[in-house]
Amino acid sequence: MKKRTIFKKIWQNIDSKKILLLNGARQVGKTSLLKMIKNKLIKDKNIKEKDIFWFDLEKIEDLSLWSKQSFVLNKLPVNKEGKYYIFIDEFQKLRNIGSTLKVLHDHYSNFKIIVTGSASWYLNIDESMAGRKEVMSIYPLSFKEYLEWQEDGKINNHYGLAQKDTKSTPQALLEIINYSLIDFLTYGGYPEVILSKDYNKKDKILSEIINSYILRDMQLQNYAANSLQIKKILTLLADRVGGILDIASLSIDSSLGRNLLENRLDLLQETFVLHLALPYFTNKTKELVKNKKIFLVDSGLRANLMKDYKLIPKTVEFGQITENFVVTELLKRGHLLDQYYYWRTKTKQEVDIVIKREKELIPIEVKGGNIKKIPYSLKAFIKEYKPKKAYILNWSTIYEEEFEGCRIYFRPLWWAENI
Repeated sequence: MKKRTIFKKIWQNIDSKKILLLNGARQVGKTSLLKMIKNKLIKDKNIKEKDIFWFDLEKIEDLSLWSKQSFVLNKLPVNKEGKYYIFIDEFQKLRNIGSTLKVLHDHYSNFKIIVTGSASWYLNIDESMAGRKEVMSIYPLSFKEYLEWQEDGKINNHYGLAQKDTKSTPQALLEIINYSLIDFLTYGGYPEVILSKDYNKKDKILSEIINSYILRDMQLQNYAANSLQIKKILTLLADRVGGILDIASLSIDSSLGRNLLENRLDLLQETFVLHLALPYFTNKTKELVKNKKIFLVDSGLRANLMKDYKLIPKTVEFGQITENFVVTELLKRGHLLDQYYYWRTKTKQEVDIVIKREKELIPIEVKGGNIKKIPYSLKAFIKEYKPKKAYILNWSTIYEEEFEGCRIYFRPLWWAENI
């Protein structure tokens, strides 16, 4: 199996007493991660396969079993000593599962429970689960993982060298890495898409992800959700990636009332397809405080929805997609304490991304082309908030300078994972 960066973090929690929840969109590789955990338990911890119980709630028989607590307790070795592992795939299928998990967690400490799901409602299964779960967010592959999965390891080797010594990386090498980035941005990071070498098949896989998985999750969460309606909203959002969410305009274009539209946007967020960034502010009289910024968790979904796989570097559209890329790369790192915002004032000064890391602010500007000067808006943010460092991610300019006591790093777009 292909390795995932998140696996190391998951394995570090394998001996904790808490229930381990792997949450993320469908088809991002959660089931594969479960299989990796199972294999490593058998290989490295000498756990016998008979002591590992696997349930897939997509199967009617497993769903029926977990629908009643007594059925589960009769199935599991609750009166036996020893260490046992319980795997539950797609457990969002059953909304009343929380009470059963609580009983297993509280009364059978020799059970380690690992579950996956593709909807965020279960993060608050019920109040009784508070303090009993460890949540791991699973996203499509990062750019680093994408390169590691390529059969030809040359570009991945180049990437590793460029990460270690970015300042000395030749421009020709930067261009090679950047054009791999374009392919990644075009088709996205869903594992099955990356493994396919046929571009027509990539398109079909992305269509299947949207039509058979994402829309199905919408209906699972809200039976009144109409598939064509949801797809229309998704397409409109895809066209606005990196832009400010204007509910009034989107309501008109989607032919949906405000309340219904906001419900559908919530559904898209709850199923890990959409990420809406909040504005950062401290001075309400100077800065906008309402509208969120639109990002999709995967750029391949955007291309499929727009029916456009032509991605030209250093264009306005490329700038929007690269901003989306940086936000999703930050999310994929899994820094739980980081919060992501954007900054915009009523005078239209704007910083694309603002990371709040404990008490530190880190502003990031994203440019699809090359840039060698500090943007005026970034200077304004630095003067206002006095951050210690800032980043300008761009096509290939590598440079550093000081401004108002802030160290500003000009770095390639793919440097985002290091911030």
